[in-house]
Amino acid sequence: MEHLPKRTTLVEETAATLEEWIRSGILKEVLPGEMPLKARLGVGRDTLRLALKVLTREGWISAAGQGRQRQVEPGKLAAGEPAVNERLPVTFLSPYPVAHRLTLMEMEDTRLRLEAQGRALHFVSPRLFHLKHPHGHLRRLVREHPSAAWVLYAVSEPIQRWFEQQDIPTLLFETPFDGVNLPFVTDDWEAAAFHAGIQLMRHGHRIVGIFEYRERRPGLLAEERGLERALSTVQPPGRLVVFKDDLTPPSVAHSFDQAFELGEPPTALVLTRAAQVLTCFSWLVSRGIRAPQDISVVCLPNDSWFSELHPPLSHYRADAQATARHIGDRVLELVAVGRVARKSIRLHREYVPGATIGPAPAPPGMTSS
Repeated sequence: MEHLPKRTTLVEETAATLEEWIRSGILKEVLPGEMPLKARLGVGRDTLRLALKVLTREGWISAAGQGRQRQVEPGKLAAGEPAVNERLPVTFLSPYPVAHRLTLMEMEDTRLRLEAQGRALHFVSPRLFHLKHPHGHLRRLVREHPSAAWVLYAVSEPIQRWFEQQDIPTLLFETPFDGVNLPFVTDDWEAAAFHAGIQLMRHGHRIVGIFEYRERRPGLLAEERGLERALSTVQPPGRLVVFKDDLTPPSVAHSFDQAFELGEPPTALVLTRAAQVLTCFSWLVSRGIRAPQDISVVCLPNDSWFSELHPPLSHYRADAQATARHIGDRVLELVAVGRVARKSIRLHREYVPGATIGPAPAPPGMTSS
């Protein structure tokens, strides 16, 4: 009599996967919490809990206690470096819950090349970016997400410094903070801002407003430097006015209120996030202010929907394919040897002329001859 293959349940499959992770050393002394395990396994809470009970009953892990995470039983810990480390994922750490679509495009080359190795590219965004001392949370995060390498995007200075100090294979997809010596791939924001400033100076603008997030990030400081350099090319030098927001549309609109309430308001606006564009133009329309007749506007980053704007917006765009290639090369090198020999790079952003930069309007009470 022929016997049909034994069918396994999802609980059994989940338990078998966790057991293999323990055998191979992917899971070590302390198990991650239920939330990260659910996400990595792609199962529901009840399935995971039943699988964990199976492993507890079979002596693989200890039972969970009040305020105590489950642990791998000492006799079950893998000896030495696991062979399965060859298939550990690369983890992309960012404060944004859903990665920006342009960022996903720029990471696509890396994802495909990792996939060819049998690896995955994971995106995680824990709530720790506002913390001044995130060290304990980062230790737990790294333990819960065993990775061949990490890519950091728009993280805080303490997080950059912690990864450097731990000697974890890490690539910055952003500008490093002063004194942080990690390999990086980033856009050349200072050069883009300098070019934007020169365009504005040529049109007679002498007071320029830059709108940015309140945190003093290296990329924003580079943009300010670029604009200051451009403003210093004229005599008397032009003036840069910095306005801050907290990323929300009301705070962005409040920044525009502040700009236009000045005794000498800026005649040109420089935006540092694509998301500011819609708030900017809806605010200008609500006040009856025209671009570029009354105010010039330029945006340093770009987004795919900019092509839908009419009249077209003056902005700067990156070569997504070149960015993807540079990141992929460095991530694969990091995974292979644990360090990056290639030089860090700042990538050129191409100027896309639009119809939102025009001559500086004459001051009130003056008319052109």
